[in-house]
Amino acid sequence: MRISTPQIYANGTNGLLRNQYDQYRLQNQLSTSRKVVTPADDPVAAAQALLTEQKKNVNAQFLDNQTNAESQLRELESLMASVGEALIQCKTRWIEAGDGAYGDEQLKSLAMDIRGKFAELLGTANNADSNGLYRFAGYQADTQPFAEQGGVVTYQGDSGARQLQVETSRFMEVSFSGRAFFEAVPTGNGVFVVNADAGNTGTGVADNGSVVGNFDGNTYEIQFTSPTTYDVLQNGVSFSTGNAYASGNAITLGGAQIAIGGAPAAGDTFTIEPSREESIFATLNKFISTLEAGDASSAQFQNTMYRVGASLDQGLQHVLNQRASVGARLLELDNLKTLGEDLDVQYATQLSGLVDLDYASTISDLAQKQLQLQAAQQSFVKITSLNLFNYI
Repeated sequence: MRISTPQIYANGTNGLLRNQYDQYRLQNQLSTSRKVVTPADDPVAAAQALLTEQKKNVNAQFLDNQTNAESQLRELESLMASVGEALIQCKTRWIEAGDGAYGDEQLKSLAMDIRGKFAELLGTANNADSNGLYRFAGYQADTQPFAEQGGVVTYQGDSGARQLQVETSRFMEVSFSGRAFFEAVPTGNGVFVVNADAGNTGTGVADNGSVVGNFDGNTYEIQFTSPTTYDVLQNGVSFSTGNAYASGNAITLGGAQIAIGGAPAAGDTFTIEPSREESIFATLNKFISTLEAGDASSAQFQNTMYRVGASLDQGLQHVLNQRASVGARLLELDNLKTLGEDLDVQYATQLSGLVDLDYASTISDLAQKQLQLQAAQQSFVKITSLNLFNYI
């Protein structure tokens, strides 16, 4: 077949351009250290790499959130620990006040110490992070959660808790509602509470009681008709009458068992009712007012101190429970971070396999393309020099 001169030049030029382009592509890969520089280089690998990169970025954001959550929870746990320490110190003062050796002035000194703990706890409750967000305000992070006036503390936050997304389907709470932490402390023994009427005139003192079987949740009033007999009302209705009383003997009503010691006077009343919630600040206020009132030998002082001691125990247990919940979240974060770091390595390995350059192979290909280009250039020169005029 006949090959025209323009065709020879066109084919030669196309061949040179192909070799030059291949050489340019390989040089571009070497300069970027990637074998997929543009989607045209490998459309399938480019699509897979884009998807893997997106997964890797999402995982990196979760790892960042996990680190942030861990930092906030560790700071929160530290604050909770300080609350627990303050309550332990208050319980120590309660033991000192209850041994009967302190006079009124010494009790007032203890009251001053408890006031200091009160202020310390209030400061902890109003603690804010480095961004000025209050940790115990719930969702109302810009609002100071607790306000104190005349010894009465009121909560100004809400019942929510701020959250961070630490995994695809896991939102973790990184703050606490002040209501849940400082105010939701059960009174008494956690099931029921025993109270002595403020108007009692005898020397009867009731303990905090214990549960026998299951407490039925009713309210019982033990009304003394004489120093040796008492009647019982259940929810305001007569339940039993003429019961014999002996100091220290157990009284069991609806699954609640209490012991009353001393000599109650006729008309003295003791109440058993389901436990309710009381704030730590209200407990300390009661503690302070009782110490300031003095008269450690009176039945009223001793009855109130029994209730305060039980509330301090419940408060400390409540704090420990909340700290345990924070500890569980920190452990979960450790597991999530380990998983996230493993995924990050896997995604990096997948990306490397899809787009990273095999230097040895690419350098070998580049040398081959350079040789081909040189051969094409030299052969093109030879072919284009074939001319009949050379033989005339």
